[in-house]
Amino acid sequence: MTDLHTHILPGMDDGVKTVQEAVEMLRIQAEQGIDTVALTPHYYRNNESVEDFLARREAAWKKLSKAVLGEACPSMILGAEVAWMPDISQWPDLEQLCYQNTKMLLIELPMMPWSAEVFAQLYRIENRRGIMPVIAHADRYFNCQSKRNFYKLLSTGYPVQVSAEAVLRFSTRRRALELLEYCDGLLISDCHNLASRVPNIGPAMAMVEKKLGARMAGEIAAITADILQE
Repeated sequence: MTDLHTHILPGMDDGVKTVQEAVEMLRIQAEQGIDTVALTPHYYRNNESVEDFLARREAAWKKLSKAVLGEACPSMILGAEVAWMPDISQWPDLEQLCYQNTKMLLIELPMMPWSAEVFAQLYRIENRRGIMPVIAHADRYFNCQSKRNFYKLLSTGYPVQVSAEAVLRFSTRRRALELLEYCDGLLISDCHNLASRVPNIGPAMAMVEKKLGARMAGEIAAITADILQE
């Protein structure tokens, strides 16, 4: 299985702080059957340049890569969780924030009602830049968007990620499973630490299998793994 959304890269954001904690989280991922992990720290354009972010990410990556030598850990690829901004489609260095060796960009949409410009920027990223938006944790937008906006997002056909926590939490489970089943959703952990936001794709996939069946669980795992090959 693949985890396309994590905050394991140490010292980058509100996720893991130490290399030791990062290694332990990778071990847990491996125990849950994860063989590939995307390291996707938050990127906020108003806080730093892409150049500075990439330099920080490279330094953190080198430390973590050294620490996992000889460990039974998943393979890792670099990426970023990019916060949407009104001019995002015009950034000259946008491609550098895509998942490693792809034209797929993980985007965190605003946690407020989306205007027409939010969708316009997504379309421009795809049509003018040739980059496919991947929507981070779509389940988090259930309660901050109108049904019209939410279904408009789904109608774009952009890949949408669904948090494992939303599958495990009773109050959001039904809608999360619907996203996974009917929208070819991508199951992700969005893990940040070893306490409150832990690696949890394994338990979530067990719940998916219980509720939707082994065949559907296998299809979801395959879709999530294959998305970076497109």
